Amino acid sequence: MHLSARPLLTLAFCLVVAGLILPNVGAQLSYSASVTIAGLPSTVSTNLYVDGLFNTTINGGQTLTLTFSAPNTGHVITVDSYVPNSVLANGTRFYEPDASWAFTAAGSHIFTYTAQYYLTVETSYGTSTGQGWYESGTAVHATINDSNVDEGQGTREVFSGWSGDASGSGLTTAQIFMTEPKTAIANWKTQFLLTVGSNPANVSGLSGSGWYDSGNEATFSAAAVLPASDNTRLMFEKWSGDYSGQSTTGQLLMDRPETVQANFLAQYLLTVQYSPVSITSGYNASHAGWYDLNTNVQLGPAPTTVNLSSVERLRFIGWTDNNSTSSNPSYTVVMNQPRTITLSYKTQYYVDVQSSHGSVSGSGWYDRGTTANITATSDPQTWPISYTLTGWQLEPSTGAVTKTDHSWSLIVTGPYVVQAEWSFDYLPFVELFGGGGIAVAVVAVAFVLARRRGVSDRAQPMPSRLTSVSAPASPIVMQVCITCGNSVPKGAFCEKCGAPMEAPAVSSLDEKVYDYIVKHEGVISLSTASAELGIPIEELKTITGRLKNQGRLA
Repeated sequence: MHLSARPLLTLAFCLVVAGLILPNVGAQLSYSASVTIAGLPSTVSTNLYVDGLFNTTINGGQTLTLTFSAPNTGHVITVDSYVPNSVLANGTRFYEPDASWAFTAAGSHIFTYTAQYYLTVETSYGTSTGQGWYESGTAVHATINDSNVDEGQGTREVFSGWSGDASGSGLTTAQIFMTEPKTAIANWKTQFLLTVGSNPANVSGLSGSGWYDSGNEATFSAAAVLPASDNTRLMFEKWSGDYSGQSTTGQLLMDRPETVQANFLAQYLLTVQYSPVSITSGYNASHAGWYDLNTNVQLGPAPTTVNLSSVERLRFIGWTDNNSTSSNPSYTVVMNQPRTITLSYKTQYYVDVQSSHGSVSGSGWYDRGTTANITATSDPQTWPISYTLTGWQLEPSTGAVTKTDHSWSLIVTGPYVVQAEWSFDYLPFVELFGGGGIAVAVVAVAFVLARRRGVSDRAQPMPSRLTSVSAPASPIVMQVCITCGNSVPKGAFCEKCGAPMEAPAVSSLDEKVYDYIVKHEGVISLSTASAELGIPIEELKTITGRLKNQGRLA
C-alpha cells in the first residue's frame, strides 16, 4: 500500500499533539477533600459517611483526606449528630448540629462537636419536668408538678424539698448549671390525717383536725362549755375513738391516721323564782343551776311557813312549773328542757284581839287582804256592875273596824292589836249587911279595865302606858277584897264573896301621883314624872304599884 507523504505528516502531527496533551488530561481526572473532627475527646470517634454510605470512623482531633475522581458531580460527607447515639451511663454526649458537608471541588471541612450533659430528675411521687440533655454551662431547673399526693384513707405524701445536685424547698429547684451530668432528687414525707369530730355533730370550739408528719405528736382540744342560748348549753364530757380522756385537751402520736370524738352533754338551766322575793330571806332553793338532760331534780321540802317577825310571816302556797302547780312542799323536776319554777308564798299578818273584860275572838293569822271577824261578849259575873262594849282601839290606827250583824270586821293589811273598849254602870243594889237602908248609886264612867288574866301572850308589844280611871266629878276608887282578891269599888260589898270593904287609907302623895297620871291621860314617863313631881323613881314605882293594887290604875 502506498501512502502519500501529506497524510503521513498529518498523522505524525496528531500523534505529537496527543503525546503533549494526554499527560495534562490524566492530571485532572481526581481531586481530594479533607475532614477534621473537633470537640470530641481523642478517645471518642464518630462515624463518617460519604454520599450516605459508611466510609470509616474518625476520632476527635483527627483529619481524614479523601480522593475523588473527576469529572466531579458533587459529594456529601456526613458524621453522626450525636456521639454516642444513645444515653451513656455517665450522662455525657457530644452534639454537632451541622453534621453534613456537601462539596463539588477539592476542599476541607471541620465538624465541631459540643458537650452535652444529662439532668436526671428523681421523684417517688407525682410528676416532674426538667429531665433531659443540656449543653455544657446551661442553667436549668427541675420542677415537681404536685406538692402532695393523696394515697387515700388519711395518708398522703408531701413534697419537702430538693437534694442531690439540686437545692430549694419550692416546687421548682434553684438554678442548676450543667457542667457535668446532674441529678435532682425530690424529697417527700408521709403525713397522716387527724380527724376531730363531735357528738352531737358539727359543734363549734373544736381544734386539732389536720395533717401531721409521721412520728409527730398532734394536740387537739374542745371547748368546755358551748352556749346554745341563755338557758341551753353543751357541756364537754369525754373523748372517744382513738383517744380516751376527760380533759378538754389531748395528744396523740401520729404514726397512722387517727380519729377522735368530743362527746358533749346537753344541759338545761333550772331557774327558781320566788313570790314574793322576800322568801329568799328565810328560804333559798340552792338547787337552781345547770343540769344534764333528763336529770331529776328534787326541790324542797319548802317550809310551810317563813317567819319574818313575830307578827308577819309567809304561808306556803305551792310550786308553779309553766302551767302546772303542786301544793306539795317537795317537788321533782325532770330537766328535759329549760325550766323556770316559781315558789309561791302568801303574806300573813297576826291580828291580836285583846280585852280587859269579857271574852273576845278573832285573834290569829290572816292572809293579807282577807277579813278578820271579831266578836266580844261581856262577862255576866260582874254584878252589880254592867259592862257595855263601846268600840275598839287599833294599833296601828291606820285600819278600821266595821260593825256587821253580830260581829266586827277588819280588813287585814298589816299586823294589828285590837283592844276592846268598855263602859260600865253601877246597878241598884240592896245592902245586905248593917240594916235595911237602901243605897242607890248610878254612876256612868268610861273606864278602860286592866287586862284580865290569861290574855294571849302573842300580842304585838305596845307602847309603855299607864291607863287611869277617870270620872266626870270625882275618881272612883277601887280596892281589892282581902277575903277573895276580887277588885271592887271602895266602900262597897265584894260582889264575889259579899264581904264588906273598908275604904283604904289614901296618902296625899298617892293622890298627887294619881292626879298627875289622870292629867296625862294615863301615859307618863317615870323619869319625867320623877323630875316634875320631885319624887324618886323607885318611890314613884312603889306608889303606882300601890294604886294598881287598889284598882285605881290599870
